[in-house]
Amino acid sequence: MKSPLTGPFLFLATVLLAGCVLQPNVRSYTPPRSTAPAPAEAPVSLSESLSPSEQIVDMPQQTQQTQQTQQTSTSKRGELSDVVERMARRNSCTPAAGAKLIAKTSAVETYQISCEDGQQQLYKCELRQCRLMN
Repeated sequence: MKSPLTGPFLFLATVLLAGCVLQPNVRSYTPPRSTAPAPAEAPVSLSESLSPSEQIVDMPQQTQQTQQTQQTSTSKRGELSDVVERMARRNSCTPAAGAKLIAKTSAVETYQISCEDGQQQLYKCELRQCRLMN
């Protein structure tokens, strides 16, 4: 009696096993590392972040009493001040004061937040969608 491991069966088994061994392992592929350093993002200035239709709101110098009165009023606050303050807290900023509205058009509001650690953050809200500018 012949062994079942001879003849065509042995040839077929060899071809199948060779195909498994020669098959590249897709999971082991690692792309080559880039030698170029990642470009650092340059800070965005306020004037660069505004569109031509936006204006910077100039605030005149005020006495301490009018500053306290104005802080309690909502003249510097915009519709999305609360949203911007929550976003700032999520971005590791504890606001020293509320979000200040510094520019406004019909569809865009720009806010500035001063953090307790001295950091400044700018937020631009277009059609009620806010994003961090710096």
